[in-house]
Amino acid sequence: MINELMIIIIFAPLLAGVLAWLLDIKGVREGLGVIGAALPLAYLIQAYQTLGTQSSIQYSVLLAGFKFEFLLYQINWIFAMIAGVVGFAAVLGMVSTARDSYEWLFALMSLTGVYGVFLADDLASFFIFWEIMTFGSFMMVLKYNRKASLKYFLLSVFGAYAMLIAIGIIYAKVGALDFATIQQAFYQDAMRGAFGADTLFSRNDMLLVFGLFLVAFGVKAGMFPLHVWAPDAYSETNQSYTAMFSGVLSKAGVYGMLVIYILLGTRLVYQFGRIGAAPKFGYIIALLGGLTIIVGGLLAALQEDIRKLFAYSSISQIGYILVGIGVGTALSIEAAIYHAISHALFKGLFFLIVATIVLRTGKTEFKDMGGLAEKMPITFAMAFVAILSLAGIPPLVGFASKWLLFEAVIHENMPILGGMIFFGSAIGFVYLIRFTYAVWFGQRPTELDDTKDAPLPLAIAMGILALLNVVFGIAPGLVAKELNKIFGKEVIGGTIYELNLGFGRYNGLFITIWLVVGIVIAAIIYFLGAKVRKVPVTDTYQAGNPVTMEYNLTIRRNFFLPLKETLAFWLRMSFDRLYQDIGNWVEDLAETLRLYVYNGNVQAYAWYLAIILLILALWGV
Repeated sequence: MINELMIIIIFAPLLAGVLAWLLDIKGVREGLGVIGAALPLAYLIQAYQTLGTQSSIQYSVLLAGFKFEFLLYQINWIFAMIAGVVGFAAVLGMVSTARDSYEWLFALMSLTGVYGVFLADDLASFFIFWEIMTFGSFMMVLKYNRKASLKYFLLSVFGAYAMLIAIGIIYAKVGALDFATIQQAFYQDAMRGAFGADTLFSRNDMLLVFGLFLVAFGVKAGMFPLHVWAPDAYSETNQSYTAMFSGVLSKAGVYGMLVIYILLGTRLVYQFGRIGAAPKFGYIIALLGGLTIIVGGLLAALQEDIRKLFAYSSISQIGYILVGIGVGTALSIEAAIYHAISHALFKGLFFLIVATIVLRTGKTEFKDMGGLAEKMPITFAMAFVAILSLAGIPPLVGFASKWLLFEAVIHENMPILGGMIFFGSAIGFVYLIRFTYAVWFGQRPTELDDTKDAPLPLAIAMGILALLNVVFGIAPGLVAKELNKIFGKEVIGGTIYELNLGFGRYNGLFITIWLVVGIVIAAIIYFLGAKVRKVPVTDTYQAGNPVTMEYNLTIRRNFFLPLKETLAFWLRMSFDRLYQDIGNWVEDLAETLRLYVYNGNVQAYAWYLAIILLILALWGV
């Protein structure tokens, strides 16, 4: 019976979304949506017991002569749980922020799609659910912003065609689409090459297949330079849904990178070799991940809109995961998956916080905010947890995962990647300082004096993710224990509260105890009469520039203008504009062809046919 439950895990959200759309009764559609998100999570928790006694759970469906296969095992159970927890929290948030049944239909459709991607055990199922996931999320963006949805659609189609071509090449050579057969075929091909025999896939074949998959999965992950769709798509949709968009759907791209290792890894390592401990193909992923960290972090710091700040921040954090996957050691891959969990939890929490701010204030820019901590204490407390976690401050989960990534990269003597990770952490701390002070502290605009705190569904959703940020930070061994099952050995040692790598340790409980002691001491000093200096709202800084009204920098206005001026040369090199120019060129070419080639003239078409037949005759066809 547990095998059949995989169908419920995958299709329960979609069924709930369809019912919510058909009935379209306020209260009923929200209830159906919550049930549709809760059922898969409940069954995934139930499946955990089964995976403790057997290595995997399999299920297959025959449909129209095609066999679609699904498999639940340790790696994709972890990713499915990310979808389950963050998806459920996002759906709870949508109870407060969703406008109509349209949003329930397509939000839950995309959740079904991502479950299907994670549980698929053949490339046909994988691709079909990939497209369901993409279509659902595209429709969510389309409702709010047509231009942003078009950019997302075009890049997603580009990635989808890349994946489809790669699948076609594999099927033409292997004659099968199930993961087990493909993995075995590539492994045997590597062995044939190692012993000097002819291989099924040439060097160019492997380069092409890897490149196509890298593009397909890189688009969905938001990897540089394929990230340009994400800032607009993340910010121009229901912000509760963006918690799922950023926290869950981006992990489909991350999971796809792992699929490259699972299916093609042995053959790619044989063909292209290694750079130190990392396979060369993995180092490409890691280097692109490092660039994603830097570009995303810098652009996040320059944003004046909190939605776009966290959109770029999300891109940057995905870069950490790609670095870990690319390095390719057991420790780095476990660290990458750990950070995928962390990212889903703190970034999902951030977008629920943004959803609450937008819902209660109607504002999205720093210049219109301030002093909200007093009016929204629950949301501020949740934001405080998210800020500490994203900044990598113990004892939150963000520190545990980033610490593992640092250790994994440094242990393999990769200073360039290590420097990229360190820079990303530094710039993240910088833009979070601005978010903290500009939104929550300082003088509050009078129009926000009546601002209310989060509604109950959003408060519960934020509470779930905030609690997990704390629990998995204080007790990181809970996650490490599950990650170690992937490789069947103790890659990350220690206890529930301690991570022990042999060359480094982190004890979450010990740090928590000392943190509490420090807070108590600071509180005693404060209440005994420590001097406090009040900073006036007109307190500005000029960064060495003349004091003028045109160059008036405050925490809420143009705070990082000097940084923007410093990066002016690099900011002119926009991949967004490059893709737009390419699109305009293609559009102009199509218009030229329409006017002079596809002109509706039957005689012209007859001449085209005659010329083609002549060419074929000359070739001897």
